Amino acid sequence: MKRYIQVGTGGFGRYWCRGIYPRFADLAQPVAAVDINPEVHCNAVEYLKLPLERCYTDVKRAMDENTADFAVVVVPPGFHEAVIDEALAHGMDIVCEKPLADTMEACIRICRKVKAAGRKLVVTMSHRYEIEKQTVEDMVKSGRYGKLNYLISRLTMKRGFQRSRFPDPTHLLTGGLVHNLDTARGICGCNAKTVFADCWTFEDGQGATGESSLVQAVMENGVRVSFEESFANATTLNKWSDEYLRAECADGTIVADNRKITVENHRGYPFPLKADVPLQDKAFWDHALIVREFIGWLDGGEPPVTQLEDNIQCCAMLFAAVESARTGKAVDVQEFLKGYMESK
Repeated sequence: MKRYIQVGTGGFGRYWCRGIYPRFADLAQPVAAVDINPEVHCNAVEYLKLPLERCYTDVKRAMDENTADFAVVVVPPGFHEAVIDEALAHGMDIVCEKPLADTMEACIRICRKVKAAGRKLVVTMSHRYEIEKQTVEDMVKSGRYGKLNYLISRLTMKRGFQRSRFPDPTHLLTGGLVHNLDTARGICGCNAKTVFADCWTFEDGQGATGESSLVQAVMENGVRVSFEESFANATTLNKWSDEYLRAECADGTIVADNRKITVENHRGYPFPLKADVPLQDKAFWDHALIVREFIGWLDGGEPPVTQLEDNIQCCAMLFAAVESARTGKAVDVQEFLKGYMESK
């Protein structure tokens, strides 16, 4: 049984305590929890069943006083690096919420520190691990529907949704689209070559505003991907975890829409004109599956696909898109990453 310390018990940390921990409780148990706001320690007491004396406001003290195998980092991205530094200093491996950090510079620093310490880190790219995304990915990679031509991704919600969370339109990318970028990397089976992003704030003339973004990417295998993300619409079409995906393959159009999958083709037998596709059948998905694979990795198994060395490519695609949105120019993702990797 592995032991861990959860850093962050308010906000999404509450969901980790209440909804995620029970799905890997047979493999790991919490020994301490940390949050700078003592008022949210109640979440660790109620859901993690920790005594109040094992709830801390200081991460160093928590790690000094409690031996653990890994840390779960569920604080805002700008604070990830400081928490990871403490975890590494205490000889711990790390499960980190997305994105890895709030800047590309910080992502590279974290990558170097983790490698130097010889530790393991996985990023919870949970949407990529959701049931319909994994089903679509396996369908595309099976080859049954021919070569993948291009991919469409959509995450759109009504105007005003979480307005205060995204005061800068580019925050749509770091706060949400990062999931869709990594999902596309999984389906395409490769990294991004170039990315172009357009982000803006829409005002409807009656006081309601919202942020929108349209992102175009060319993958290293030549597949084109189009991303639509908006919190400025009149209605919600595809909310968090219910994103729309359309994979246009040579012998089939695969569509995932609000967790329902269909495949359509007009080339005749043996392909169906249109068919519903059953979702994969597994006991665990999203965060729980990532953490369970991570624990297996600690025990000598294969690393999850969202482990650090792979995720740094997701970080590069993300922050190259942010750079594109700010400059109005397409960005070569691999050159962008190389520039940071070669920097001191």
